[in-house]
Amino acid sequence: MKDIKTKQKVLSLKTKDEKKNMKHFMLQQTIHKKDTAAKPQTENDEQTAPAQATNQITSTAKETLLQTIHKSKKIDSTIKRQIKKKKEIIPTQPFETETISVQPILSNRKKASNTSFANVVPASSELQSIHYSFLARHHVKRKMQMETVKDIVSLSPLQQTSQFAKTIINKSFKTVKTSLSILNTLISFGTGLILLIIVTLFIGTFSVLAQDGGSNSQIVSLSEEVIAYEETIRKYAQDYGIDDYVSLLQAIMMQESGGKGNDPMQSSESGYNTEYPQVPNGITDPEYSIQVGVHTFADCLQMAQVQNTNDTEHIYLALQGYNYGTGYITWAITNFNGYSKYNAQLFSDNKKAELHTTVYGEPLYVDHVMRYVGITFRGGTNPNFNNIEAWVTKNPYTQAGLYGQCTWFAWGRFYELYGYDPGFRGNGWDCVDQLLATHPDKFERSTIPKSGSVFSGIGRNHVGIVINWDGTTLTIQDGNYDGITNTFEDAKADWKTVTYSLDEFRQRMKGVVFANPI
Repeated sequence: MKDIKTKQKVLSLKTKDEKKNMKHFMLQQTIHKKDTAAKPQTENDEQTAPAQATNQITSTAKETLLQTIHKSKKIDSTIKRQIKKKKEIIPTQPFETETISVQPILSNRKKASNTSFANVVPASSELQSIHYSFLARHHVKRKMQMETVKDIVSLSPLQQTSQFAKTIINKSFKTVKTSLSILNTLISFGTGLILLIIVTLFIGTFSVLAQDGGSNSQIVSLSEEVIAYEETIRKYAQDYGIDDYVSLLQAIMMQESGGKGNDPMQSSESGYNTEYPQVPNGITDPEYSIQVGVHTFADCLQMAQVQNTNDTEHIYLALQGYNYGTGYITWAITNFNGYSKYNAQLFSDNKKAELHTTVYGEPLYVDHVMRYVGITFRGGTNPNFNNIEAWVTKNPYTQAGLYGQCTWFAWGRFYELYGYDPGFRGNGWDCVDQLLATHPDKFERSTIPKSGSVFSGIGRNHVGIVINWDGTTLTIQDGNYDGITNTFEDAKADWKTVTYSLDEFRQRMKGVVFANPI
């Protein structure tokens, strides 16, 4: 018993167990080799251990690649479904066929000549600029981040495109972020994604820019009631030194009341009303309403630093100031260096938040008023190249890269004056025919011009706009005096306003035809 329990006996048993273990593993290896040998072999089957390892790695790599491609295709398919779904929701319409239809906006505005926005911003002008720059960026960001279908449909076509693209980008990034192999995924559809990012940034920029600079409303005739007040308007316009702006004052009255009621200029809330309550329709004497309204607008013209009837940009600032109060004029100059549709909307939004109301003024007041201004007044102004729709986004000659051509200039100028697409797309000598074919109810062919006519120089392959016709001489505006296609910056300087006798002009054009407004 003592011998069996010795330490030596135990060690011997343990050693024996180890040998059995080794023998077990050796047996497995031997069996594996016998199985392999039993199969018919070729040259490709005779592989060393390193070759087998290499094959195994290659196989794994192939499998990983296939999985990556599969996941990439799934992501790409998801994006395509999203794009298809959005396209079904958002209506498509070519930019060049769109027209502006401006509907009056009912408002409960507070309008007083001493209206000030200073109590909403810091006293320092430097802080004001920083404050409103931040507000502007925040406003644009908030507008572009709306994701519901209801919000998208309520936007303009250009804003719809911007919002749709941004939504797709956000969802695409979320999908890519969840992928296990993000690098291969980006490579698989990176070109399309980068292009989509560029398009989004481009459209997002123009969704803001397209709101700035210019009135694009179609011309509407004055009512008989407004026409009946012309002499009264002219009388007070002369008293306040703005008799050149009678047609614009008539347009203001047309927008405010259509010439109806006892307060046709809607000037009761002006600070110059000292005889009646400063509440809506507080004035009950139409002539006094006109006097106060003309005085108020004269003040707006002065504060907006309007130089003359050609100073379109400052006139727009004065008009919006008539609607909001002169506090807007000071605010717009301080923070934005002038009027734009964007800052008119921003001012309204800020005042609504300040006053806890849902309506403040009419952000599109300039468009509403300018549709009642006759072609003679509108035609007397110079081109406003900040009007992005007229000169860039809707101009078909811009899309063809024809900046500076006479056709590019005439199309943009027509759109500024009339507020809709003239319909011509061809050479200068074709433009009158194409305009008449597109708008036969609005224009007629003639050999004698009118103010607002479009002319085609038959012998010169040229086109332009007749700004004024006094029965003997005509004043025209046309472009492409250097005879080449330019950059946008050069094209903005390559035009002229020139006056000719009709015979002289016919000789110059070697034959001319006019499309006259009916």
